[in-house]
Amino acid sequence: MSEKNYRLVRTLLLIFLGLWTVLTLFPIYFKAITAFKSPAETNSTIPSFWPKEWHPENFVSVFAESSNFQSLVDSFVIASGNTLLSLFLGTLAGYAFARFPKQAGGENLAFWILSNRMFPPVAVLIPMFFLFDATPWGTDSRISLIILYLVFNMPLATWLMMVFFRDAPRELEEAAYLDGWTPLQAFMRITLPLVLPGMISVSMLCWIFAWNEYLFANLFVGTDVKTYTIVIPTFTHGSQTLWNLQMAFSLMAMLPPVALFILLRRYMVRGLSLGVVKG
Repeated sequence: MSEKNYRLVRTLLLIFLGLWTVLTLFPIYFKAITAFKSPAETNSTIPSFWPKEWHPENFVSVFAESSNFQSLVDSFVIASGNTLLSLFLGTLAGYAFARFPKQAGGENLAFWILSNRMFPPVAVLIPMFFLFDATPWGTDSRISLIILYLVFNMPLATWLMMVFFRDAPRELEEAAYLDGWTPLQAFMRITLPLVLPGMISVSMLCWIFAWNEYLFANLFVGTDVKTYTIVIPTFTHGSQTLWNLQMAFSLMAMLPPVALFILLRRYMVRGLSLGVVKG
């Protein structure tokens, strides 16, 4: 490629990346400035791209009711509980499919498990409600959503962990067997550390899904337990939607996943690229 063509391609690429960055960050920017506006300014027919008056007290107003903060706690407990359970079951199932495919049911069963992640959630919404309503803990509880989200998170965790375990060298486990280690010792001390970045990536994907889920939470809980996703639409005053409070609350709800990603970004990159390069 000539120097002229190289510069042209580089310029076009920079323009594309610049436009992509603007389109990606603008909704976050507009949400951030809306969180500091007054209700009158947010409901104005002509949108403003910078607050006329700053109202940082909006972030205090969202917690005027203690249940709003409790909704963040409920969401965190549900997302964390489901992630731990999904990762535990998905890791065991993925290892079985990777190391003992015939005994575990083969590729057909593995694909069937993954297909459960693909069907539309609304298709099982009503049956699941009646099913959990018949359980001792009922529908309006944390444990209901923790178990329910397994329907979508465990297939994803199983499939991804199966791929990660397949990329992990089996020879290291066989060498451990020759040294007198049991299969459980080899699994815990050799195989799991090898796929740790992948496990962290899977846990982040599962956690974010459970943290942001709205459809099932809106139907299942709302009295004793509330997730933050069903609290955001409740910031209203009569027929007026308080967009400034909604944006302030949603910004605060963004902090946990952003903080987790920043802390675990090194493992996320390693986990998502695990097994890409072989040699």
